[in-house]
Amino acid sequence: MTNDEIINIASETGRLLLIGGAESFRTEDTVERIGNALGLPLTCYVTLTAVMVSEKDGSKAKVIKAKPGAFNLRTVDEINTLSRALTDKKISDVEFIAQLNQIKHHIIDYPSFLKIISAGLVSMAPMLVAKATFLEYVLMFVTGLLGYLAYYLTAKRSTTPYAPEFIGGFAIGIFAILGTLINSHVTPSTIVLGAVMPLVPGLAITNALREMVRGDVISGIVRTVNSMIVLTSLAIGVWIAIELMNMI
Repeated sequence: MTNDEIINIASETGRLLLIGGAESFRTEDTVERIGNALGLPLTCYVTLTAVMVSEKDGSKAKVIKAKPGAFNLRTVDEINTLSRALTDKKISDVEFIAQLNQIKHHIIDYPSFLKIISAGLVSMAPMLVAKATFLEYVLMFVTGLLGYLAYYLTAKRSTTPYAPEFIGGFAIGIFAILGTLINSHVTPSTIVLGAVMPLVPGLAITNALREMVRGDVISGIVRTVNSMIVLTSLAIGVWIAIELMNMI
């Protein structure tokens, strides 16, 4: 296997980890371990949108762009397991490449209906530590489910950044107000508090903090800013919807 081939394989592994939601330090460490296992010491540097891999002496390098998508921790786990097997000599170079290509072309994801139902269930979680009536739980489930459905459908059809979060928040605001029409004792804020949970980028914020703590300041700041824009888009969507509904 040539040095160029090793760099290409390591770069593609890093790209798959990054778009799956892996932290920068995890991606860098995995790429460098793969290089050592394949017989070529590598240096890797990762940002939110790119993976840069070079030989230790800097004679050859490659930069590969990575467009962040939805988190897919199953892909991250599969690649981590595969890289450990290669490092421990449990699989050969050929087996590693074959399995990596299989992961690349057959990324496993959960069915859409399961994601949507799960979003409804997650929406009820915040009220488990507070007092909520059965009706409030039902309204949070329905509102969270429909809000996530609006987000999911928008993400499928739109390439505009942060539009899915805005539309999801807008739908949550509308259905939260409609829910209060069923029972005047239910407040929109209670429903919104639960319904927004599936759309809150909690994992992204956690990764950003972990990266800054470990010294990856640039990646940490970029992830933090991105998460704040997502939260802002979501909040603006909810606010506009509630204001419009109150005006009607």
